[in-house]
Amino acid sequence: MRRSLFSKFKDYNYILDKVLEEKHFSEDAKNLLLNMIYKIENSYKDYSQIKGIFETKSDFIDKLIDTISEHCKYLFLIDPTKEEVKLLKEQNVLALTDEREQRIYAYPTELAILYGIIDIRPKYFYIPKNYYYIKKQLQEILVEGTILNHTEVIRNFNGWSWNLAEDANIDHVSNMIYQAIRILIDEDFLKEWEENTSSKVDYIYEMRKELIEYYGKECSRAFYIAMARLVLAKSLKTTKAKVKEEYDKVIFAYDNMKNKTEYIYKISQEKKKLTAEIEKKDLLLNDNKRLIQEFNCRNKNLPDDMKIFNLSSLVEILQNERQKCIKRIKELNELVKPLNYTQLKNELAEKIHILSVVVENKTIRDYSIAFQKEALKCFYDNLNKITTKEEIIDIIYKIRYYRKIRVTENEKVEDIPILAEYIKRILKFLITKGCKERVFNIFCKDIEYNYEIIEEALDTSIANYEDVDISLKLNGDTLEITIYDNEIVEKRIEIEYPISVKDLSVKQNRRIPMYVM
Repeated sequence: MRRSLFSKFKDYNYILDKVLEEKHFSEDAKNLLLNMIYKIENSYKDYSQIKGIFETKSDFIDKLIDTISEHCKYLFLIDPTKEEVKLLKEQNVLALTDEREQRIYAYPTELAILYGIIDIRPKYFYIPKNYYYIKKQLQEILVEGTILNHTEVIRNFNGWSWNLAEDANIDHVSNMIYQAIRILIDEDFLKEWEENTSSKVDYIYEMRKELIEYYGKECSRAFYIAMARLVLAKSLKTTKAKVKEEYDKVIFAYDNMKNKTEYIYKISQEKKKLTAEIEKKDLLLNDNKRLIQEFNCRNKNLPDDMKIFNLSSLVEILQNERQKCIKRIKELNELVKPLNYTQLKNELAEKIHILSVVVENKTIRDYSIAFQKEALKCFYDNLNKITTKEEIIDIIYKIRYYRKIRVTENEKVEDIPILAEYIKRILKFLITKGCKERVFNIFCKDIEYNYEIIEEALDTSIANYEDVDISLKLNGDTLEITIYDNEIVEKRIEIEYPISVKDLSVKQNRRIPMYVM
């Protein structure tokens, strides 16, 4: 990332004031910008801890100020009571931006202004043409996911707590896809994809390669297919006819490949036609009389504004047509090679699976759950590779954040039974291994109850797990579990506990750190 001119300073009010001196913003807009920076400074520690963000607070704020300096000439606050708010409501956004004119139109809130600043910052997310069936939709999702990811610092954090309720009115699909890629690979991968101005890198291929390295070939393939199906399903309201047309074409192409002998025969026939076409063009190019006849014949059927100007122009046209035939023959030769034949057939089968959303009677929720299931499978299938205490702690934080991601307006990942089961299996493995590796203190000799006690402590919004203490108290057949965030009681819960006090590994009514210190 390009270092900011102001990176060495720490007084961001002063830095921003200097930038704002060059801007013709209203006093209200300037005050909201200063308040926005203040809120970010207060919230960033918890934000980065809970999300596992590696970008420093300085880099995060430097980038915002650079964006204001370089990409924002005008910042207009929209009065919610006036007619001008109509556009924001129609598009259901906090801010609208015009990158060419460098204008931001935003509600008069710090969150809306932050949304506008992240939105107006150049974002590329190039996707090669061969992914035409999801190209535009995935680019839009990644852009919106970027905005949601960075605005979370004040949307869900206020310097004192992690407020999950604030995620109710967002684009859940964009957020899910962005966060899954960020957590399963890393934030630097998405940042590079966002900022790379070259269209030569196939980042979908790179993403699948990274997933193979971490989670295996099958997980990588399943994750990509589930993601692409969700991307397509999200856009079907406006793209259904086009997707159906493409689906039919791919089915036809795949059916033609089923019988290998017939497939090779068809390619052979096409090559013969192309070879004959090349020979015909060679005859024309080497015989002036025939060339003149072709010139007259072609012009006879063309309107005046499209007629071929002279014989030299026709020669150029014929040479281009000849070259296209040669190129196509080379492509056909590649297609009949055994390895290429198998690869193309597999690619078509994969594409059919993705495009088949157009003929399925499923909801966005169905595709979202299927996507989250594949993401959680990646987590689960990678657990046996964990070898260090640091890796255990890292995954514990990632799963704590991931389980709270919303799948729908009213459901988080952990609220959906099939996904909750994956969360439970992952946490059981991590807690059991964490106790063996002396990451967690052991609270009960019984593995199941020890898991349940620690899991209750993990299921909190406490930013730093090092601040968590656990106190236990037996009341007959129930066990009272009290979770502390430093000196404050964060949570108190009772669970059924039919085994004896001898099975506890700690003394009752005594605060014990969750982590081994």
